[in-house]
Amino acid sequence: MVTVISAQSQTADEILAKYEEAAGGREKLEAVRSLEVVSNLKMGVMGQTIDLPLTLVREKGKLFRRQIGGIMGMGESYMLITDTAGYVFIPSIPSFRDQPATPASVTKIKAEELASQQYELDCAGAFGELVNYAAKGHTAELLGTEKVNKVVCHKIRMKLKTGQSITYFIDGQTFLVKQVEALGEMAANLTGFGSMMKAFGRDTRKDKATMNIKEYQEVNGIKYPFKLSLGLGAVESEVENTTIKINEAIDEKWYKIGKA
Repeated sequence: MVTVISAQSQTADEILAKYEEAAGGREKLEAVRSLEVVSNLKMGVMGQTIDLPLTLVREKGKLFRRQIGGIMGMGESYMLITDTAGYVFIPSIPSFRDQPATPASVTKIKAEELASQQYELDCAGAFGELVNYAAKGHTAELLGTEKVNKVVCHKIRMKLKTGQSITYFIDGQTFLVKQVEALGEMAANLTGFGSMMKAFGRDTRKDKATMNIKEYQEVNGIKYPFKLSLGLGAVESEVENTTIKINEAIDEKWYKIGKA
């Protein structure tokens, strides 16, 4: 009981300062200029397990790209966000049952949506919005403690300067992020399939997504999620990050607009 009361007496600022320290330290996190993460996602679809390659690339203040391998005969898709523009690429889709085939398409993101996505240009580790959050215009609210897989966690709701909200569950012992929850469009963003969902006309306003981090590894002195699970509705996926590069040169191909 004493431990719980002590945990609840802490402020959001104190907990997030401990998160920064646990994840590698503010100075080291803010010094990250680029991230490139290659992953494998196992997703259950129609009773089968599908393996999808994922690549996430960030260059501080300049680039965010999430590229997803083909599924059900499709090619790769991606979302590309820069400091000036954003694009979504959907590959050609073969005919399926009563649905006709559709050609590949590149869609420019509208200005309002682009502004709401530019938080993705933050490179300060896996959860950049938590690092020196107030200076970035975000706000944090401590909602008490809650158990995640029997681990007591600090529950913090982060409101980004763009208005979106994300809830983080920070391990009360390690002070690393244990779980992340998001609703609506942020749920789609959390899973990485937001651009494809919108392209197919899915209404994401009532979606809820949960990310559970199962294992971290240290890269260049920074703790980064290595194994995690993603849940969106009834769909559960397992993700393993196979390659994590920090502060290495970014290939110009990731800025390319057009076919993946």
